[in-house]
Amino acid sequence: MARSLEVVVTEVATRLIGATAATQPRAAQEVLAELVDVFDVDVSFLRHNDHAIRATKLIAEWPARPVIPDPDPLGIVFFADADPIFAAAEYSKEPMILRPDPDSDDYQRRVEDAAGVPAGIPAISMASVPLISGEVTTGALGFVKFGDKAWLPEEINALKTIASLFAQLQARVVAEEKLRFMAEHDDVTGLHNRRSLLAHLDERLAPGRPGPVATLFFDLDRLKAINDYLGHTAGDQFIRVMSQRLLAGTEGKHLIARLGGDEYVVGAAGPTHPPGSRNRLGASR
Repeated sequence: MARSLEVVVTEVATRLIGATAATQPRAAQEVLAELVDVFDVDVSFLRHNDHAIRATKLIAEWPARPVIPDPDPLGIVFFADADPIFAAAEYSKEPMILRPDPDSDDYQRRVEDAAGVPAGIPAISMASVPLISGEVTTGALGFVKFGDKAWLPEEINALKTIASLFAQLQARVVAEEKLRFMAEHDDVTGLHNRRSLLAHLDERLAPGRPGPVATLFFDLDRLKAINDYLGHTAGDQFIRVMSQRLLAGTEGKHLIARLGGDEYVVGAAGPTHPPGSRNRLGASR
């Protein structure tokens, strides 16, 4: 190797430390491209686990596949339906090393179908290192070689360090997205809040934007009585149900904000005309 593994790890840390939610995919792809050369492999990938739906999602890969099947067998893989190699990534805590073996035929076929393995290559080798945050396996960093490859212990140690850097980035991005969501949404209903509504209106009322701009304001009857007699837990459930019905009624086409208490505002997504015209609040083009 032209560079020591310590230098490679330091360079990866430098690239990832400044990445954000918006720049994460590009930063990850750049790192994967570099690691393909460093470790003399053909393909690298980064996957994140979604434990809510029990699936692993492809976040970045290198090189980009020229033709991606639809549906992509590598895009989202549900652990319940996965081959043993993918299924093991749900809770894996140690690197998995795969070399050509009949026991991995199902995994080999999945990769061949999705990645376009060159004709004449009998099987692949793979190293998959888990991303771990606390006690939770949050994803995997993987490398594929068309043909056989033996991984050296120092290479695996470097991959474990790089995987920990990706796990730290993943945790930071999740925290950023959570803070951003909390800043723009009501904590009881999950609807947009006053700040988000004002930003929406600023955008809709900007010079050159089509009009008319319409908003619908209303409040709920008897919320105070529910809070007084049944408690605030029942009152919160009442406004949550109301919020869900508003979202269902508008099919997600318009911004719905809770201003606090029992006050709601619906902001039309596009130009809205008076009743009797062709385009009203409930009918969007």
